[in-house]
Amino acid sequence: MRKKDNTRIFFIIIAFIIMIINLSCSNSKSERTVKVIQAPFLITVHAMGELKSEKSLYIFCPSIRRIWRYTLTYLAPEGKPVKSGDIIAKFDTKEISEKLMLRESKLETEKKELEKIRILEEETLESLKLQLAEIEVRINKAERKANQPEQFTAMNEVKKARMDLELVNLEYKLSKGRIKNQIRGMGAKIYSKEILVEKLEKEVKTLKESIIRMKVKAPKNGIVVYSTDWRGNKRSVGETIWHGETIMELPDLKHMLVAAVIPESQAGKIKKGLDVEIRLDSNPDILFKGKVKSLGRIFRTKSNENPAIVFDNIISINNSDAEIMRPGMVTSVDIIISSKDNVLQIPESAIIYNDNGLYVMKKALLGKKKLVQIKIGMRSSGKVEILGGVKKNDKLIILSDNNGGSE
Repeated sequence: MRKKDNTRIFFIIIAFIIMIINLSCSNSKSERTVKVIQAPFLITVHAMGELKSEKSLYIFCPSIRRIWRYTLTYLAPEGKPVKSGDIIAKFDTKEISEKLMLRESKLETEKKELEKIRILEEETLESLKLQLAEIEVRINKAERKANQPEQFTAMNEVKKARMDLELVNLEYKLSKGRIKNQIRGMGAKIYSKEILVEKLEKEVKTLKESIIRMKVKAPKNGIVVYSTDWRGNKRSVGETIWHGETIMELPDLKHMLVAAVIPESQAGKIKKGLDVEIRLDSNPDILFKGKVKSLGRIFRTKSNENPAIVFDNIISINNSDAEIMRPGMVTSVDIIISSKDNVLQIPESAIIYNDNGLYVMKKALLGKKKLVQIKIGMRSSGKVEILGGVKKNDKLIILSDNNGGSE
């Protein structure tokens, strides 16, 4: 009898050891336990997006006459807070500086030429005025001779004196005409040269102002965020920028939006006003709420590298956080299409796919595991509606090598 008791104890010990080994083996695998819950079930469309400011001040290339290409030589560090008046970008001024040197040299030459013309023309005018004064003296003499009494002067001399008076009067008129012409011509020559000098002065002033404008200053306080080119690359020092392109923006961090990209297959489900749950990839533990604010007008290819057809939409954020949110941050969004209350559900990662159907690993007494076949309904955001097979509060085991979807 005692031998039988010892045998029974032996087998109990062996069973206990086997159970311990099974438990240690199962624990050696990466696994976790989840409960079947009954809660509201959200039908969502998952998409990726990027944070943008609702109110951004965009900084463009300076608009310089006859210059279409600009080379960046300096950019304020991205994400750096700047104050109004701080230099946030610089462009190469070599081309403008060379033009300025040529225009300044030309201006100096034309100024000297103008001064020379003024002196020469004034000298010519003074010479003509002196000639006129001499002619006036000769007229006085000729008048005295022509007006002598005839009884005291021979007839021939009187005639000659009168002819001389007529000639000198004619010379006087011609001299006055030459002075008028000189004054008129002098004015035209000086005016023409003055116009040229004024034009060059304006060009020099404009070029100097252009050089100053090649140093772009912040028009207000803000955070520097680089713009992207048509390939999606951020601006960088040494890059060539074309006239009219943006180089950066100074966003208002208090009012942020999400620019989301919806796959073509899901676009028909999206409507303006739908509620949205938003998470930052850099801080996924914080949930933000928002709404679909506007829908894009056209479908487009996602990028040159990715030809997938997508649809853009803008999502407002109810509770923007200026401390952690920055333009360009990647976000994941779940647009809530509809919802159902009191739905039995589990993580999709708990499902084991088999040729005979869908199963879950149910946790039983004494650490045992049991495969249970289930029926499912809707899927959304890593959750699955359960129609049969398990009940509320059942504990399920999720193994690392399950071939289900991610939770």
